[in-house]
Amino acid sequence: MVQLGCRCMGTRLSVLILVFCSILLPLPTDAYIYAHYSNITKTFDDRIALFGSALPKDGIMGVLVASHPANACTTIDPPPPLPPSFNATTTKFVVLIKRYDCNFDIKVLNAQQAGYDAAIVHNIYSEILLNMNYSNETIAEQINIPSVFASYYASHILRNYIIPEQGAYVILKPDFPFPLSYYLIPFTGVVCLIILVMSVVFITRCVQYRKRLRKNRLSKEQLKRIPIHKFSKGDDYDVCAICLDEYEEGDKLRVLPCSHAYHCKCVDPWLTQTKKTCPVCKQRVTRNNPEQSESESETETGGRGEEEGPEGDADSERTPLLRPSNPGSPTGSPGHDVRCNWITSAVQNVQITYRFPFRQE
Repeated sequence: MVQLGCRCMGTRLSVLILVFCSILLPLPTDAYIYAHYSNITKTFDDRIALFGSALPKDGIMGVLVASHPANACTTIDPPPPLPPSFNATTTKFVVLIKRYDCNFDIKVLNAQQAGYDAAIVHNIYSEILLNMNYSNETIAEQINIPSVFASYYASHILRNYIIPEQGAYVILKPDFPFPLSYYLIPFTGVVCLIILVMSVVFITRCVQYRKRLRKNRLSKEQLKRIPIHKFSKGDDYDVCAICLDEYEEGDKLRVLPCSHAYHCKCVDPWLTQTKKTCPVCKQRVTRNNPEQSESESETETGGRGEEEGPEGDADSERTPLLRPSNPGSPTGSPGHDVRCNWITSAVQNVQITYRFPFRQE
């Protein structure tokens, strides 16, 4: 039972640690495209690439330019001059690239070499957002600009409404969800402290429980001190009270101090694993040590001291059903006299009824 409890406690701790570690890990790198045109702002979901630099917290504001060629698998045209209505320090150029025909890292590297500050790669006839991975580590190490992957619907709006309109622009901004990791750090500390305290309490209880079990059981050294008798015909022992088998010639019997004998294979597990008392009369096999504390004695006797009657006798499985009257009093207890008088009167009535069954008053 104790091992099962320890095992369950360890499993719970492992699950809690796994949950907290998974929460503190970075979330999937999602972002948004904010398209501003004709006093309208539209938002599109996208997915940040697994290579290149990350999007800054404030995002990248830029003028959107279509790639030529559209797939950017070869060298593409550089961005046009920045319109005078935009601030050159805060406004960048973002290129819109079509998927397929070559790998993502090649497309983004060509956009970087052409002078663009960011790239948007869009899907074809699909709204599925993919994680853009690199195919060549050497090429991926050369990429320094951020890039995102957008859906086909987002590319349709961007190509038909953002690019043709003067003054329209896009902002690539990362998604910052609720900062769970920031708030979970103190919470995790408190939970870990609670788990630590619970673990200490649980381990202490387990140690105390095992100590109580050891006190109520015989050790191997104590078991060796109990004599063993080899059965022979004519002995006073006849049947083992545990297995209910008759003793045979040469059987090894463990004779307890109360003179009850059992098979060694039957009584030894009882004494070493259950309790150090006789299975029949419940008498202790070993005497209490003089140095034993009162608390240990109460634990071993099952707390029967609190249940003692007015006469100071403890009720247990060895208590006789009929108790004799107090030898110190010549006439016995009042309850005993009442019972005797009642029995005597009942016997006299029965005798009178038997002698005169037909008497009428």
